Amino acid sequence: MDKLILGILMLKKLTVYELRAVIKMNFQAMCSDSLGSIQSAIKRLLDADMVTFSEYVEKSVNKKQYSITDKGRKELAQWLQTPANISGSKNMELGKLLFMGMLTTQQRASLIEGIVKQLEKDLDELLIIQSTISGKSKEQMIEYWNIDLDYFSGIAEKANSIGAFEELTLQYGIDLAKFNIEWFRKLKERNEHV
Repeated sequence: MDKLILGILMLKKLTVYELRAVIKMNFQAMCSDSLGSIQSAIKRLLDADMVTFSEYVEKSVNKKQYSITDKGRKELAQWLQTPANISGSKNMELGKLLFMGMLTTQQRASLIEGIVKQLEKDLDELLIIQSTISGKSKEQMIEYWNIDLDYFSGIAEKANSIGAFEELTLQYGIDLAKFNIEWFRKLKERNEHV
């Protein structure tokens, strides 16, 4: 989660609650959006001098807005240049598939149906996100980045690449959800013969 937060803060200064909203809306497939997890990650990043914060008052409420430091930028750049181990992601929920043979045929069918429904819900959410992406949001981000040229130096000229890889990551999630839905539908058909 630490690296994800660094990446988000590279693009925009945010409060913990704003970070949570961004993660909840866009990154639930990658990490938890629990406030405790986010606050723990922010604490680690603060302790490592990879993020900093400024305080301000809005509507009589004290707020902290977090931003990435030069050390955080270097850490993020180093992490981004390390090959991704996509197959190495851990998913304890696969244990249900592994031990599914311990259930009755009817219990397995019910479990598989639940998995398919959740995957379909996840796919619908990804498709909604995809439908809301537009060049307008990219223009808004460029406008935001131009407000603080020191903080966002070098970002605005990468807007096309940043946007393209955001869309590619979203497409990866959509394609993966479709694959999983189809795989579990086939499993449901095979279930009665296992």
